[in-house]
Amino acid sequence: MRKQQQAKGKRAKWLAAIFLASTLLVVVLDLAGTRRQGESEARNQAAGLSELLEERLSSGLRETSLILKSASDSTLVQLLLNKHMLSQEQEQRIDLQMHGKLRQMPYLKQIDILDSSCYLLYSSQKHSPSSQLKTDYCRWYHRNGAQDSSFTSTRSEQGQDGIVLVQKLLNQDDEAIGMVVGVLDRHFFQAEVAKLPVGRFGEILVLDQRQMLQASWPAQAGRMDQPLNELQSTEVLDRHDNYLQFRARSILDQEMRLYSSRLMEGFPFRVVVGIAERDFTRAYNDKATLAVLAWLFTAGLTMLTLRNHLASIRQNRLLSTSAARIRESEELARLTLDTAPVALLLVATDTLRILRANAPAREMLQLPAAPQRADGQTAMLDLPLQLAPVCDWLRSGEIVANREAELERADQSKLWAIVSVELMPQQQIPAALIALYDISERKALENELEEKNRLLNEMAITDPLTRLSNRRHADQTLKEELQRCERYSQPMSVAVFDIDHFKQFNDSFGHQAGDNVLLAVANAAVDCTRSTDVCARIGGEEFLVIFPCTRLRDAEKVMARVQQVLAGTVFPFTDEKVTFSGGITAWRPGDTPSGMLSRADKLLYQAKMAGRDLMLSDGNPD
Repeated sequence: MRKQQQAKGKRAKWLAAIFLASTLLVVVLDLAGTRRQGESEARNQAAGLSELLEERLSSGLRETSLILKSASDSTLVQLLLNKHMLSQEQEQRIDLQMHGKLRQMPYLKQIDILDSSCYLLYSSQKHSPSSQLKTDYCRWYHRNGAQDSSFTSTRSEQGQDGIVLVQKLLNQDDEAIGMVVGVLDRHFFQAEVAKLPVGRFGEILVLDQRQMLQASWPAQAGRMDQPLNELQSTEVLDRHDNYLQFRARSILDQEMRLYSSRLMEGFPFRVVVGIAERDFTRAYNDKATLAVLAWLFTAGLTMLTLRNHLASIRQNRLLSTSAARIRESEELARLTLDTAPVALLLVATDTLRILRANAPAREMLQLPAAPQRADGQTAMLDLPLQLAPVCDWLRSGEIVANREAELERADQSKLWAIVSVELMPQQQIPAALIALYDISERKALENELEEKNRLLNEMAITDPLTRLSNRRHADQTLKEELQRCERYSQPMSVAVFDIDHFKQFNDSFGHQAGDNVLLAVANAAVDCTRSTDVCARIGGEEFLVIFPCTRLRDAEKVMARVQQVLAGTVFPFTDEKVTFSGGITAWRPGDTPSGMLSRADKLLYQAKMAGRDLMLSDGNPD
């Protein structure tokens, strides 16, 4: 009989393990396929968007180049390059022609004509200087000769920033006699970038050949015309001559994305489109969460079923081999439990199930009464013990004697009790006797008393409005610090100050406004001082700061920072700035608390007489 029960238990364990492993494998394979599909779609989206953006930007730049190239067909331009001067009527005609070309491209904001020496002969911007220019395209013009007919770069000058497109102007003999320069507003790039849908956390960058940021989404106004380090790819996914697809963390916001990078054909720019992993993995994460929860629920049900089945097999085996001995001791255990004045439980240590419980225990743990058997005897409860940390003690076989512990019941309610756990030897069913004495009311009173004592101690040394130290605590601290200075010859400084014209705030705006000013001064003092310094309110608007182990010049710097912070504080009820005046003094051998405070008060008075908003010191005693 016993071997058959053991065989049933092993078979149930194997079946449960195989079932859980197979369902987990199905979940993992399905999630892996979903992740691959999402990443593939994101890669295709990034590639398509980068190609679309590259085509739009290249098309706009080529259209601008054609507009500039058409300028060489104008006889007035040729005449200007040959004579370097036109009549007033000719100047008006060429100006009309150039402004007509500007209207052909909305983002083209300026056209300049330069001769072969890079002197500016014409500009659609009337305020442009006519001196010789020293620019990158002038250097390009003289360096390349007749090799390249066009040049593109970026310009970042005050009032002149944009994308520069240059076309050489040729005479009838195809000789370069000058160049036409167009300045394209950089908002052309930003407008095209803003049209692309890259998801909530996506990113778009347009960079020039120097890795300068020309446009971005989300907009990075503060990073424009600043060099960006190369994106550090963690995994290259695809590579061609002018195209690269990779996975990397953004250098702007550290977001992990799938990037598609393309060089603009014929122009020194590169577009980078990134699809954030948070965007394309959102559906995967939701599905993974649901799948894991479903599998955990299935596993929980399976384990619960297996546990109940194994427990049933084990319980049947134990009951079949120990029924006689349990019947012999049943009456004795019942009498012992029911007559005890404290809560008593008899618990099986291997199954952690309650066998017996007297009336106080049933009331404490909210257990039902034990059922009656057919022969008139009281049956065992056979209920699970759900009482932490007593269950942990029983599992480890720990013996406990009169230990105070906080217990957690099955409904997660808690109580304090004195607990004793004693193992019951020489029993067919391993069991333990648990005694519980409720001390929750005593613990509540102790906690209440401890909290009240803490509040009283805090109130005794704290100013109720500013939460700074009060006068009594400050005096005691100053006395202790002076003793430490005398003993170890350490430096120390104190500052006494009060708020200028504080009465006017109360009279003009009310006492609440005055309280707000006091709080602002207190917060500024706390923010600018160390945790070891003591800030105290010693009067209505008078404050004291004790600087242990601090020289006078260092204390002066701290009080200057407090003045700066307070000067930057805006009060809604007035446009005036809140200032304070005071005095700072350092410890001298033989000093007393009253002596140091008296010196600081005199300096405070002198600061008031000198016009207020001053912190005076008596010089470094060293």
